[in-house]
Amino acid sequence: MSLVLDDVLISSNPATGAEVDRIKITPAGRVAELVARARAAQQDWGQRPWKQRREVLSRWWQILGRDAGDWTALIRDEIGKPGVEALAGDVVPTLDALRWTIKHGERTLRDVRVGAEWQRWLLMPGARLRWCPVGVVGMIGTWNYPLFLNAPPIAQALAAGNAVVWKPSELAVRSGQKIQQSLEEAGVPAGLVTAVFGGSEVGQALVESDLDKGFFTGGIENGRRVIAGLGARGIPAVAELSGFDAAIILPDAPLHSTVGALTWAAYVGCGQTCVAVKRVYVIGDARPWAEEFSARARALEVGDPARPATDIGPMITASARERFDRQIKDAIRAGARVLAGATSLSGPGWFYAPTVLQAETAEAEGALAGAFGPVVLIRGVADVDAAVAATNSSNFALGASVWTRNSSAARHLASRLQAGMVSINDAVTPTAHAGAPFGGCKASGFGRTHGALGLREFSQPQVLFQRRPGGFRPQLFPYGRSSTVERFLAVYRRVFHRR
Repeated sequence: MSLVLDDVLISSNPATGAEVDRIKITPAGRVAELVARARAAQQDWGQRPWKQRREVLSRWWQILGRDAGDWTALIRDEIGKPGVEALAGDVVPTLDALRWTIKHGERTLRDVRVGAEWQRWLLMPGARLRWCPVGVVGMIGTWNYPLFLNAPPIAQALAAGNAVVWKPSELAVRSGQKIQQSLEEAGVPAGLVTAVFGGSEVGQALVESDLDKGFFTGGIENGRRVIAGLGARGIPAVAELSGFDAAIILPDAPLHSTVGALTWAAYVGCGQTCVAVKRVYVIGDARPWAEEFSARARALEVGDPARPATDIGPMITASARERFDRQIKDAIRAGARVLAGATSLSGPGWFYAPTVLQAETAEAEGALAGAFGPVVLIRGVADVDAAVAATNSSNFALGASVWTRNSSAARHLASRLQAGMVSINDAVTPTAHAGAPFGGCKASGFGRTHGALGLREFSQPQVLFQRRPGGFRPQLFPYGRSSTVERFLAVYRRVFHRR
């Protein structure tokens, strides 16, 4: 969590309240100046050959790997995650993502020849599709994966030849500062990447500055404001917003292994994960599944993540816990039945008991839409069609999963789901795939991160046509010199329109 005191952001441990760091707030009036500085630095960086960009990114990757232990401890203390979760879910996927960009960036951004053989009648010039730098990218980062959700997009923006001005979350300022320091140590040119620290005023100043593209990761309410501000000036953006992920369990799915995997997918990061499973639709009798979920939730160890035995750490702030608790109570009033949890835990820190709810109607799950905390809601449905309808009824469409022994049935079912990512017999973990695009649709955002699509989000496609000077051009004036319409069609059909 963070506290503002005399123009200083104070970051503290959400499990103990102990101070982690304090960072001076960037004056909102300076943001435009820093963006202009980034634009000047980008002019040189964007012209550098790939080899030079790769060298800087490789040094950054080495520095982050060298500091993996420090990063694990920092994420544990600033965000409240168990150390193993910080390392396996944040640090290692970041290193993998940077390595993918370093290895595949040149090929992904290479010019592509565009053939025109089927338009030979126009004597088309040669064409090449090129991926050019966008310019200056403004990023507003998030806190729940302070390294993995911030460093890889910065790396891809740099790989594509851009400058970046970014605002780390005010809830993860020490992590943001450490990212910035590691970039400077790696030899990123002065001014090319700049972190600005602060709250909504600083974020608004960044949105209103002279950007070429925006990149936002966070909740839907803030995301809509950012998108509206950028869109009003015609600035494109990538938006990674909230999720409300569903899991569909078919009758042949193995009970114990499926619930074991879904328990982790629901409560990883104390449920403060955009692709965490929040809804479980069981085709058939949901009672044995609900009982198994409840038993596993109650068995989880909640506490200070500095303790090795801890499974679930705290929520990020007191206000986040209060907002989450209100949604739980709204769902209960709407008919959900409590099977486990549904209560804040006493003592220091913002802890909340892992919660399992069961509902028979859509009203209760509607009250939970966008909930960001440790909860899973279980509902029995009659058949596959009902499960698909329930999954697609949400306006959030980030991820989904299907659980069954029947692979062909799972793939067919997956094709009917409205979601940016669908996993079969897994959840959450596959979304860390460095080469697979990450993103959702509907209210969960637009654009993609990771892999080739993510890298090209930071590029401007340009088509280059080139023809030799002189030569015959059949389209030029005067039309009467060539042929009549009838003669033209006759030649076209005879030469180019044959089967």
